[in-house]
Amino acid sequence: MISAPLITEMSVQANPAALAPKISHAALLVTSQVVKWSLRLVFVVIVARALGPQQFGVYALLFALIEFLAVASGSGYADYLTREAAKDARVGWGLAFQLVWLRVAVAIPVAAIEIGILSVMRYPRPVLAGTTWMALSLIPRSLSEAVQGVLRGIHQYVSYLVIEIVLGGGLVAGAGLLFLRRGGLGIVIATEVVAAAAASLAALVFGLKYKTREAIWLKGSQLIKTSGVFNAYSFIASLYDRFDVVLLSKLAGDYATGIYSVAYRALGMTQIVAYGVLYSLLPALSRSAGSVKERRRLEKAMGLLLSAAFFVVLATMAFAGPAVRLLLGAQYAESADALKILIWAVVLRYINYALNIALLAAGRERVFVRTSLVCLAVNFIGNLVFIPMYSWRAAAVLTIATELVLLGQNLYWIRRTAGEVAVPWGMARTSLVFVALSGISFAGGYFGLPLVLGSACLVTFAGYLYGSGMIMEFATAWGAERIPAD
Repeated sequence: MISAPLITEMSVQANPAALAPKISHAALLVTSQVVKWSLRLVFVVIVARALGPQQFGVYALLFALIEFLAVASGSGYADYLTREAAKDARVGWGLAFQLVWLRVAVAIPVAAIEIGILSVMRYPRPVLAGTTWMALSLIPRSLSEAVQGVLRGIHQYVSYLVIEIVLGGGLVAGAGLLFLRRGGLGIVIATEVVAAAAASLAALVFGLKYKTREAIWLKGSQLIKTSGVFNAYSFIASLYDRFDVVLLSKLAGDYATGIYSVAYRALGMTQIVAYGVLYSLLPALSRSAGSVKERRRLEKAMGLLLSAAFFVVLATMAFAGPAVRLLLGAQYAESADALKILIWAVVLRYINYALNIALLAAGRERVFVRTSLVCLAVNFIGNLVFIPMYSWRAAAVLTIATELVLLGQNLYWIRRTAGEVAVPWGMARTSLVFVALSGISFAGGYFGLPLVLGSACLVTFAGYLYGSGMIMEFATAWGAERIPAD
């Protein structure tokens, strides 16, 4: 092992996998997210049908609480590891080892504090017990997420995908057991823990396979200084992203929480494309931040994502109702209405995702703490005021409002950092086509032909994307050329 001071005294070893992003990189990352969210969706659908809206609302609350713990202990370190491993694999693996132990050390007292707060807030014993048991999943997650962060940085995307398959497969197996035994919340919690443990074993295998012979470690103070901002940002972002579930649980009840959480899980699946496209860019952006070539790549990626967001909105407005009735039954009918509101946040999320990646690659991650604090204030105060009046509808609308607030901040910081803002390629004409087709789709609902006109609008928009050259521009931007050494 190499100690911390040598990082600044020795030349950084270039990552031998330092290639420009390829289509295969984006495809594998998208596939990993498709697998992750598809298997998670199967799990959630079975759990939702088995538990019903009331009990599913309890599970949704538990899941949100554990995600708070996950980010408080350091789930945001994965992005840090990806960036550092892209520059030097030895640094990536050294940091991964240290951060695993740091996360476990932090997770235990933070879990105790959260459970104590829930007790003071007079949550029932099943919630306290469920939070305690689900918190056990944080230990194996610390290992698997750290390894996955490094694997992204060194372009080992197949291994990254395998870990997601193991995790998702464990969840589906547990869902099958739940269905066969007609079990309850206990089986759901046990499944979360066991699936996380299985994924960590797979991650350990790949970590041993790809680790470098030497690893660069940081001193404890330097480690906390350089990585702490990722933890702080992720925790605050998770608070404003998930705190509405906690407020719904207290202010509107478990039923409203269950209805909203189903729709919000579906919204989460829309991040699949953005994740694959932008994280395939991150290693190259991290090595060549500020270059004209990488900025153009980012603009074309944003153009593709904006088009994908418009497509998702059109599909949701046409098919959300029938899909929810088919998968979950009439008891979740209101979830379709919630999704039709929430889905508009995707357009803003994709742009914000791209701008955040640009700031991260430029080493401006400290900005995230400021922007997330503002969003947290908007989301918390808004939900506190409006949930008692409008229930889950308030939470859905405020999700969109929070993304607008984040976009305004990101545009300010990007301009201040880079001098100019990357604009999605083809934004004006694509937006015009989307607005026109949205009008036709809405008219379909008025005339009683939502599926017919909605499907026609989707086909038309897909034809426009192909004819406009958007897909070819994206493919061209993801070349296979090697980035020249500095």
